[in-house]
Amino acid sequence: MFKMKNAFVLAIALLVAPVAMAADKVVVFDLQSAILNTDLAKKRIQEMQANAEFAGLQAKFESLRADLQKMAKDAEKNGVTWNPEQTAEHRKKMEYARADLELVAKKLQAEQKATAQRVLEELGPKAQAALKDVIAADGIGLVLSTQTAYYAEPSLDITAKVTEKLNKAK
Repeated sequence: MFKMKNAFVLAIALLVAPVAMAADKVVVFDLQSAILNTDLAKKRIQEMQANAEFAGLQAKFESLRADLQKMAKDAEKNGVTWNPEQTAEHRKKMEYARADLELVAKKLQAEQKATAQRVLEELGPKAQAALKDVIAADGIGLVLSTQTAYYAEPSLDITAKVTEKLNKAK
């Protein structure tokens, strides 16, 4: 009976060992983060922010936001003394300013998204090559997307390794 138990434990250990070894070769990876954290991507983002048109939009956004905050404080402070027409006029001005702010915010987001998309397209093939190099060098058996993994130890994330390879690739 004792020998049978030992044989059973040994059989289970032999079956589980390959699974345990394969678990060491499972990693997570975020292609977009790997690319957008490269030196080139950061440089392109800085160039975009330095662009006169983008800087103008950014300044307009900040100005509109400050105006809205000022209007809100004014309404909070003086709103109780206003007649219904003054209240309606103030509310209308705030709605127009809020709509302008939202439009400028959408333009800023569109510029940021377009810049990120250009960088992703430019570095995509290089990132795939860098990923393949990391997979080969580390003997990785399975790569999961960080978005699809419910949980992953930070040590299993190879995104920074790929970013490092991309920075070195120039």
